[in-house]
Amino acid sequence: MTMETVVILPAFNLEDTIGDLVRITQKYVDLVIVVTDGSEDNTHSNARAAGAICPSHTCQRGKGFAIRKGIEISKQYDPEYIVLMDADGQHLPKEIPKLVLPLQNSELDMVLGSRVRGILRTSIINRFGNLVLSLISFIITGKWFSDTVSGFKAFKAEKLYGLDLCCLGYEIENELLLKSYFKGYNIIEVPITVPIAIPGIKKTDGIKMAMYNLKNWWYRIKKNNLKKKLISPISLMNKKFLNLKYVKTSLKPREIEEDLEEEVSKEKELIVV
Repeated sequence: MTMETVVILPAFNLEDTIGDLVRITQKYVDLVIVVTDGSEDNTHSNARAAGAICPSHTCQRGKGFAIRKGIEISKQYDPEYIVLMDADGQHLPKEIPKLVLPLQNSELDMVLGSRVRGILRTSIINRFGNLVLSLISFIITGKWFSDTVSGFKAFKAEKLYGLDLCCLGYEIENELLLKSYFKGYNIIEVPITVPIAIPGIKKTDGIKMAMYNLKNWWYRIKKNNLKKKLISPISLMNKKFLNLKYVKTSLKPREIEEDLEEEVSKEKELIVV
């Protein structure tokens, strides 16, 4: 079955709002996939009742795992475009066309929704954190992105499927952007509106995002044989701490990938539209 536009919503404990969000979002896309990431309330059942495709969930693995699982599930619907959107109310479904339309009949591969270029209601501390992450990204890429951790993105599906993603947590946002950039994808930013005041991510998650960017910066240095000329600020830190792909889980990397493959395989047999 072919769908032109599919949206993936990672959600955690949002039973009161997820149903309405799914129903509104359906007006702008062909299919809504909600990955509930181990929610402990009725998020899963409420989203399914509203008409979303909801893969079964086990324990909480993180936003990155939820997005990757949603991406794998979406492949059976052969979409042309995939939208990634947060489910906590900070992104407006009516702005989905603003992200998808630039991809149509153009050479663009990814559209990043920028809260900074639009309307952002958040604290000064969160604004400063976003600026720091953007500066680190600029050091790595040489290109300025105003909102590197925005969860509102649209891709040509074939391009998104071409990314080898591995992050489990919030650092998935950095991974999506940086891997798209270094694959040579054509990327633009469009302003988006955040209608509600958002608390922002935890400080620890912000640190993980920054460390993911720094790891990529150091990798680029080594790749270009500049290691002898520069001292890495992360080289003195514990390598285990820097292995951010597998934070907050007792499973080994190979077990995580096998678990994802097993869950997706089961869903392909169970999901019927």
